[in-house]
Amino acid sequence: MKRLFLTLVAAITAICSFAVSPSGTLPVLHINTAGNAPITSKEDYLTATYYLDAMGLSGYTSIGSAEAPLTMQIRGRGNYTWTGFNKKPYRLKLDSKQPLLGMKKSKHFGLLANADDNLGFLRNAVGFEVSRRIGLAWTPAQRPVEVILNGDYIGLYFLTELIRVDSNRVDIVEQADEETDAEAITGGWLVEIDNYDDPAQVKIRENCGTGEVMRFTHKTPEVLSDVQKEYLINLVKAVDAAIYADDKTSTEWQKYIDINELVKFYITQEVTDNGESFHGSCYWHKERGTDTRLIFGPVWDFGNSFWRSGENFIYEKTNFHQHWIGEIAKFPAFQDAVKARWEEFKPSFAAIESYIDDFTAEIASAAVKDAERWPEYGNADMTKAKNSYLDCLRSKVNWLNMQWSGSDNPSILGNLYMVGASSVLGSWQPADAPRLYYDEEKLTYSRHFDRIDKLNDGRGFKIIDRRSWSGCYEMCGNGTPLKLNEDYVVSTTVGDPNIGLEVEAVENVDITLRQVDGKWVLKMSNENEAVEHTAKSQPLAVRCRNGMVTVTTTRPETVEIYSLSGTRVASLTVDGEATVTLPKGLYILRSNSGSQKLPVR
Repeated sequence: MKRLFLTLVAAITAICSFAVSPSGTLPVLHINTAGNAPITSKEDYLTATYYLDAMGLSGYTSIGSAEAPLTMQIRGRGNYTWTGFNKKPYRLKLDSKQPLLGMKKSKHFGLLANADDNLGFLRNAVGFEVSRRIGLAWTPAQRPVEVILNGDYIGLYFLTELIRVDSNRVDIVEQADEETDAEAITGGWLVEIDNYDDPAQVKIRENCGTGEVMRFTHKTPEVLSDVQKEYLINLVKAVDAAIYADDKTSTEWQKYIDINELVKFYITQEVTDNGESFHGSCYWHKERGTDTRLIFGPVWDFGNSFWRSGENFIYEKTNFHQHWIGEIAKFPAFQDAVKARWEEFKPSFAAIESYIDDFTAEIASAAVKDAERWPEYGNADMTKAKNSYLDCLRSKVNWLNMQWSGSDNPSILGNLYMVGASSVLGSWQPADAPRLYYDEEKLTYSRHFDRIDKLNDGRGFKIIDRRSWSGCYEMCGNGTPLKLNEDYVVSTTVGDPNIGLEVEAVENVDITLRQVDGKWVLKMSNENEAVEHTAKSQPLAVRCRNGMVTVTTTRPETVEIYSLSGTRVASLTVDGEATVTLPKGLYILRSNSGSQKLPVR
């Protein structure tokens, strides 16, 4: 019975897969293996033909055709991505160099499935974009494409340049396999710090106290002579010893590692919170010469970006041991270099967010088709996925800025949170409370929510500061203190204008908090409505200073002040503002608006 059920599921899956067709919004890559043979190996290539249909889209050129396809070879690629998902990644080896999707001519490309990327396929895309903008020497180009394999639509893929020694990629002298010349073996190294065992790897024990094994997979050269192997072992051991020097003012490690390139590589990994960045798929290369240094990069594989909760550096509280970087981060010289590069890089984030908007818009329709083809994976709701990614990115950037810029300026940190309890959202605790992000140009705090439900007490929500979720915290905004209290209201000072808001269930809503004429205005909007909740002016406000009692009203008010014995000590009609002088003591103030205790000092 079980076998029959599995056979039925397989048959239904096959029928559904053929029913899905390309979106028509992206180029389509058609691949046919000889005899329609299935691709089952990562080691053995299959002979195949291909053609690229540009679908008449601007900026793309068709290559080959159904009637005249070109020849190539194809095999599987990846580790976990190959074994853990039905949507498989592939490696392509064209028989002749081609400029696929406008990328530089090459025979070697990868078709990345990104089946595990539930954040709008943005993990790799943004990681590569940050790398390009921060100025690493070379970053793999990639283009979205829909793929039909042996007549079966297999979804949205990302055609990507592979990391290899090449004048258009990792531009170093290529070192020959089994080289023995002493000068030649000093360079032309392209090496991956790997997290998978391979018999051909070079391995050492990291001097980190726990004796973690470091695996170095040499991509170029691929086959080592004894002389090459000894050189690589001695090199990485010397680097390891210099990094773990007791004296953190030492510059010995910088003789082996280019600090400027490492800083750019490291910031890229931190911005994207890549918890596996110095654990696997971590590349470095070295040019020929006795005095050349290790250059970290190119970047590759951001599949472990933004999977963890909380705010930490990538070498803290991660599921993967991060080789070297946690120790390097102890060197003041490295810290100073990171902070300096960070200040230069911060203006790039506006452009990165624009890139995210453009990228997700480009692939949105294809992502829907991909989710139809692979319902167990995918990103059918690209708006939700994009906003989730943006929340993660902004949160990490703000936190890094606090660490590296040391500023509590709200225009940098955007450190307001919403918190409350609701039937849909659950109880927001400080660790996971949604954050409102500050827009320095618009002078607003804002945040997108997939859904906001009416809170249990019917009062809406409150906004709190990240450092003070148990009580009130005054935060200056354009010169006016913002009081955040436990009554689910926002006010400029105690008893002054506040926002009291009841929230009904709303989906796909944008929250914006801004100041207008000294008052905070909360705006909620979605596709169907836009509601603005302006701070309601309390009819009366009182302040005491040096025995002077100043009463301010927004309408005519009769104000009487009594001593605790019941004696009336002052009576006045206020329409705007009035002041009276009283001896030090505690009084009762009564007006049309009610009563309050009045301590006069």
